[in-house]
Amino acid sequence: YTALTGHVPFESRHRPELYRSIRGARYPLPPQLSPHARALIAHMLDPDPAARPSLEGVLGHPFLTQVRGWGTQR
Repeated sequence: YTALTGHVPFESRHRPELYRSIRGARYPLPPQLSPHARALIAHMLDPDPAARPSLEGVLGHPFLTQVRGWGTQR
């Protein structure tokens, strides 16, 4: 998220509000992000750790594999 937007996904001066945002997966998605980037971010920031992708899943995601030579697809 930070690499693509230049900001952290969750910010708040108040810790309880910060935790609510994290648990609710509430973060801004700038309009310039591609649909693949949005989908990868949503998958990686899923509040349920078990639902988050493995490293292999991240590397195989269309956001990274849409450019030849990236990811696990050959």
